Amino acid sequence: MKLKNNISFLFAALVLISIAGCQKTKEATELNPLANSTAQFIHAAPDTLAILPQVQPAYDIVVDGLVANGSRRLTYGLVSAGGGGGNGAGYMPFLEGTRNIKISRDSGRTNVIEASLPFAKNSAYTIIAYDTLATPSSKLKVVRLNDNLTVPATGFTHVRFVHAAPNAPAVDITFLRTVPSLDSVTITNRSYLGASPNADALSAFTPVPSGTYTMKIKAAGTQTVVATVSLGTNLASGRIFTYYAIGTAQRRPLAVINTRHF
Repeated sequence: MKLKNNISFLFAALVLISIAGCQKTKEATELNPLANSTAQFIHAAPDTLAILPQVQPAYDIVVDGLVANGSRRLTYGLVSAGGGGGNGAGYMPFLEGTRNIKISRDSGRTNVIEASLPFAKNSAYTIIAYDTLATPSSKLKVVRLNDNLTVPATGFTHVRFVHAAPNAPAVDITFLRTVPSLDSVTITNRSYLGASPNADALSAFTPVPSGTYTMKIKAAGTQTVVATVSLGTNLASGRIFTYYAIGTAQRRPLAVINTRHF
């Protein structure tokens, strides 16, 4: 996959950060010109082991045995690193090659996820931790999406939707534009990620005309609205978003979160 413009900007920004302030402790994701791959992590897994349902545990991201995210622990409903504020703020730099990834409460001693994943040169990824933790020995599921950060055509925004809400039925997602004129794009029949998600299919973005939108989530094949989310003026020309349905398990309500890739 060849990425243009946005991905080049992202890697250039990572190199500039490296020059501005390298850390004393060497990490597998140390910011340097050799870190030519990048990924962001999404915590979409309600945890029944939390003492209070509204207080979910945070996790370390451990790469090749080293804690990679420092004090910025991965928190339920949020993205790794800079918080996903856009312009690549959620992405962490990775060295090209196969990396051992652990998601851990305690810096790698006990892990809810452990996987060896290849990271290709000049590529960007989103790694989603999902499912639920029912017992202390439970493991989470993980899926990695390929992020095509090619700049959308003028007047368009790229969007995708990931159903990471366990126990929730399949849904249709309609992006309803109200300004500048009424228009809509529907992504149909998105079901929960499950045990064997199709990462290639999930990775694809859908182009929508830029503007002010409301997102309606409906039970698949019906007009029954499950949730309505105002997107305001977020879908500006040239931006790239992923929206996630999370919750509906372990006393967590259904919610929609998003990351702006650019």
